[in-house]
Amino acid sequence: MSAQHSIFGIILIISAVILLYLSFYSLKKRSSNLYFYFTLLTLSVFFWCLGSALEFISVEMWAKIFWIKVSYIGVATAAPLWFMVILEYAQYGKYIKPAYIGTLMVLPLVIILLAFTNDWHGFIWPTITPVFSTNGLLLIYAHGLGYWVNISYSFILIIMGLLVLLKLLMKSSRMYHNQILILMLSGLIPLFFSALYNTDVLGIPGLDITPFGLTISGLLLAISIFKFSLLGIRPIAYETLFDTIKSAFMVFDTQDTLVDVNPAAQMIGITEGDVGKHVTELGGKLPELEKSYQNTEEETTLYLDDPVNLWVRMQNTLLYDQNEYKGRLLTIRDISKLKRVEKDFTESEKRYKNLAELSPDAILVVVGEKIVFANRASATLFGAEDPQDLLDKSFLSFHHSDSLETSKKRLNQVIIERKSLDFIEEKIIALDGTVKDIEIGDAPITYNGQGAVQIVARDISQRKKLEADLKNSLKEKDLMMKEIHHRVKNNLMVIQSLLNLQSRYIKDTEARDIFKDSQNRAKSMAMIHERLYQSSDLKRIEFSDYINTLTTNLFYSYAVDPQRVKMTVNVEEVMLDVNTAIPLGLILTELVSNCFKYAFPQDAAGEVKVDFHSFTDEDAKKFRLTVSDNGVGLPVDFDPKKSDSLGLMLIYSLSGQIGAEIKLDTTHGTEFEITFEERLDHSP
Repeated sequence: MSAQHSIFGIILIISAVILLYLSFYSLKKRSSNLYFYFTLLTLSVFFWCLGSALEFISVEMWAKIFWIKVSYIGVATAAPLWFMVILEYAQYGKYIKPAYIGTLMVLPLVIILLAFTNDWHGFIWPTITPVFSTNGLLLIYAHGLGYWVNISYSFILIIMGLLVLLKLLMKSSRMYHNQILILMLSGLIPLFFSALYNTDVLGIPGLDITPFGLTISGLLLAISIFKFSLLGIRPIAYETLFDTIKSAFMVFDTQDTLVDVNPAAQMIGITEGDVGKHVTELGGKLPELEKSYQNTEEETTLYLDDPVNLWVRMQNTLLYDQNEYKGRLLTIRDISKLKRVEKDFTESEKRYKNLAELSPDAILVVVGEKIVFANRASATLFGAEDPQDLLDKSFLSFHHSDSLETSKKRLNQVIIERKSLDFIEEKIIALDGTVKDIEIGDAPITYNGQGAVQIVARDISQRKKLEADLKNSLKEKDLMMKEIHHRVKNNLMVIQSLLNLQSRYIKDTEARDIFKDSQNRAKSMAMIHERLYQSSDLKRIEFSDYINTLTTNLFYSYAVDPQRVKMTVNVEEVMLDVNTAIPLGLILTELVSNCFKYAFPQDAAGEVKVDFHSFTDEDAKKFRLTVSDNGVGLPVDFDPKKSDSLGLMLIYSLSGQIGAEIKLDTTHGTEFEITFEERLDHSP
């Protein structure tokens, strides 16, 4: 390795280190996509410079070829990433979405793959010729189709980026011209050096000087970052903001010199011709401007006399970037219309008072806690002869102790949060000592230039009395309904007992079973009425508990041997209307009774399952009751709809009553599936 090659390698290694530092610097400060794309660009060029440097320094041919392949990570990706940086800098974000980025990076990734597999196909370098000279070993790379495709693609992207920057240069403020020119040079210089290499103008075989162009570009970018805040505010933001917003924007640097101004500033007589002037010079033209410039604590509202004759609101904002002071932004808004509105508002207050006097509801305005306005209805509500008698009195002094704290909190909430509050009920004590129930609402208003609370109140004492009477009436009706359910339950239990007594005198087994079925039906209905009078809801019952109790009673009613027949109940907690619960309870009674009576003859063993759950079908809530057994099943030609069994006739009749669909499956024993959607009206 010659000394000359060592120098070249050292220069490029230094460049690689600088680029790596810029990459970490950008990543650390990252606050936008611009930093991210800039980080990727510097990493790309880092690989290019590092690979080229180690290619210069390496002695062995295989090492040189390996490092030139590594450099192609940057060779292939530098131009697309530089183009992305330019697009992001110029705020063309719509062109750097994932789909576009993927399209831009397809070819570079293919080129990198071709470079690392060149030994197989030679698309990048068809031949690599070693040349030994006094300067050491040089490799002369013949350029293949893949190489020229990559060069053409890179040149096109760089030229497109330069055109974007040229357009931006013509439209942006002068303070950003240095930034843009440096960005243009960062693309032009590598382009120029690459052209020298590819046209062989230098006449030095095998010496690619493009990385040295990248070194110069890296130094320029470093200067732009640290001196001209390349990654700071971008000019396109000013282009969009300044050209469209109606407020005047004036940007000052750290030396209090005007560096940019938008067209809207002409309303106060400031134009682009004033750029470069110190704030004191502008103060001579507009004294109020210099005074507002010193105030950074709050907005300033003032009237600018001749020649502009405007009411304006000025706000002075300090500009920082990563805690580093960059200057000031003075925002000026024309509020002349607002001032005219305020004048109109003052006149509208008079109209408001006139309208308030006609309101049947009490309307008061409270500042702090004092009443400053009250209409005639307020005097009636608070027991005064004249509304003037209420003025300067504390609004809270009228409140009953039951609602005093609530009223205090509401007043404070309206004053602090400046939002209206819904009507609530409170109690007041009128001047004559009468306790009244009122409905009251609070809203923030401005009254005579002060923040105030408007209160609307109405007497609801009579309504409260009617509500109390209605509640007592409903309570009496509830007690009456519970008593009715209780008596119905008792009557059904009497019927069950009578059937039980009568069945003892019946010798015929079939007739006795009929009596037992009737007892179970009566008990099924009695259990529902029992739950209704025990519940606070007289129209609905919790059906899962009812199923568990009913199936247990039936199990013991038919004296089923638990060692021989297993009972499994899986139910969801569901509230059902009584008009659904009674028919469904009878259906369940018939199905479970049939399982116990017929499914397991002659001491056969098996299992009876009951499942009840809700589900959603086509946005409608439905219920499914399934009763199954793994017993002997039904005959093959059995048609339950044509059966003369009273139980089956009840099942189908009651299912129609609640609009249920019945499915019968006799594949493994017997399974009845009852599916329905609960309705309030169960009439057929």
